[in-house]
Amino acid sequence: MRKKRTAKRVGFYQTLVTLPDRLYPFKTQVQGQWVRGVRSYNATFARYERMYGTGHYGFKLDAYRQLFHLFGAILFLTVAAYLSESFLGGARAMYVFLTIAVLFISFQEFYLHRRMYQQLWKKGIVDWLTWCVPFGIYFFTHLR
Repeated sequence: MRKKRTAKRVGFYQTLVTLPDRLYPFKTQVQGQWVRGVRSYNATFARYERMYGTGHYGFKLDAYRQLFHLFGAILFLTVAAYLSESFLGGARAMYVFLTIAVLFISFQEFYLHRRMYQQLWKKGIVDWLTWCVPFGIYFFTHLR
């Protein structure tokens, strides 16, 4: 039973991590056929890895993924602000949400993704900044 719950959590996490891959809107030619979505994303990523080496996404894919990180950060802030104001009594709960989020993002970008995807330090730092700068802006404009 415990393995099944862990597998579901890992499956949900993997679904979130690969969401940009599946929604990739640009078309790419693969084996003489124009494709979109995950096939296009994987072909583009493989091309960039051949050109630049393991772990390099190229500017196009990196910018695309950073947009998803930024959207995720804004969505998290919106949900956390609503929950903290509506159900948990205000600003103190928001401090907790932001602290937990920054700790999780740090763990994810600097440990988990380096082990799972051989992510480069540079990419981890850019990803971390894309997530955490909106948190910092929110903190300094709403909570101080």
